[in-house]
Amino acid sequence: MILLNHMNIEIEIKVKIDNFDLLKKSLPGFGKLIKSIQQIDEYYTPCQRDFFAQKPHPVEWLRIRTNPDKIIFEYDRSIGKREDGSQNYAQEYETEVKQPDEMRKILEFLDFKKVTTVIKQREYWDCKNFEVVLDNVKDLGHFVEVELKEDCSDGLIGRRKCMEFLEKLGIKITENDITKTGYPVLLMESKKIIKPLKN
Repeated sequence: MILLNHMNIEIEIKVKIDNFDLLKKSLPGFGKLIKSIQQIDEYYTPCQRDFFAQKPHPVEWLRIRTNPDKIIFEYDRSIGKREDGSQNYAQEYETEVKQPDEMRKILEFLDFKKVTTVIKQREYWDCKNFEVVLDNVKDLGHFVEVELKEDCSDGLIGRRKCMEFLEKLGIKITENDITKTGYPVLLMESKKIIKPLKN
């Protein structure tokens, strides 16, 4: 469990992919499958500061994440968010929740609004200096996330390393191909709950 007052720095990229089967064939040559699970993410926003109204892209996320083995309450904040929605890295704080229904009631009493729920089948792959995550997201399709696990003080250099590793896996991309919006916003856009944000 990561303590709430501990900060993790994440450098990662996310890409929507069509050649999902090809990627799955490439991965065993670079690492090993750690686990395959279903995750359910419930996203919330405080009434006094609507995360999803932040322009041109949300920079904060608050969620209850239900995994098969534990439930996590998590807050993420993007750092170095640029006009196109990309980010240098993210700060992440999380803590395990033993009584999720009580947590939901607390959020409700404090006027936190549940915005949307993202359901996905997720595979975690350990590829030495990288963690690769394959997502099949309900109503959105297939995505791959690559996170740099080695220390890197420069977010741009870290993102470049992630892109170069994806290329080794057979996924050649440019900065324009990177998905710069989180799953909750993509889902809300697809369901016409909100207008498409600038990407």
